[in-house]
Amino acid sequence: MYWPEISMEDINQLDIIFSDSNQKKCLKTNGYSGFVFFDIGSVLLDLDWDAYICEFEKLLPENSFKNHQETYSLLKEEAVLENWCTGKMGAYDYAISFIRALKKSAKIEDKNFSLSIHDIKRADSLVVGAVRQNVVELAKKLRRNNFGIGVLSNATTWHEVMIEKRVPVRELFDVTIFSQDIGYEKPNPKIYELAFLEAQSFILSKFNGTLNTNDIYFIDDTPLNVIAARNAGWNAGLVNLINEETLNHVKSNKMSNEELKVASRKREHLIFGFEASQRVEKIFGNLIKI
Repeated sequence: MYWPEISMEDINQLDIIFSDSNQKKCLKTNGYSGFVFFDIGSVLLDLDWDAYICEFEKLLPENSFKNHQETYSLLKEEAVLENWCTGKMGAYDYAISFIRALKKSAKIEDKNFSLSIHDIKRADSLVVGAVRQNVVELAKKLRRNNFGIGVLSNATTWHEVMIEKRVPVRELFDVTIFSQDIGYEKPNPKIYELAFLEAQSFILSKFNGTLNTNDIYFIDDTPLNVIAARNAGWNAGLVNLINEETLNHVKSNKMSNEELKVASRKREHLIFGFEASQRVEKIFGNLIKI
């Protein structure tokens, strides 16, 4: 949850442009180009954590202590977020746990104060922002270039509903993997193993071919998820959403690594929409020229 922390090391090692060498070899040998997995949040569509937090704060009494980071910490400590995101907790239990954590972090002692499950669901859904249509078109172009395409996302039941309202991922993509459906979330190695098997099955049915891990491409906005994909043998790159002004400050040593880590989690230092789409398109530049 929240925009991920990014360091100088992450930018230097993970912010890449894919080479077309594997693609050419795979196409020549197997008759297809490879398989591409997209993350969804902050890749296929925008995420708006500020709107999410603001809506939850509106639910609280005016004089209450408002610190959503504390709410998040409580939920994380109790493994509520992990269990919800991996389908091990139902919507009712999640909402009740969230209400309890929200009241505790806000130091609300009024026993008459109450929130409904609908309140929590409505506020939670606001994090899902607008679709980056250029990225959707990029995925279609990759398919025309003989790639299989899929999505690999840490998403809850509520978020899946909102995502499908924005873009019909199950119609557009060959493989759709949501963490809540399979019991694991990124960066757990198991989710990459299962994603590989699904992609392998698609390649077999569509191209009557086999799929190697080094013929899989993956992009994500979270460094740990990119590193885990690389550990699985995939070609993986970071979708760097830090704006040019902030990046220039880093390059000119006007911003320290610690300052960058803080800045990377704040909206004013990030890019969204079309500008973010261009970053994604740049990563795949070599793969869509053939």
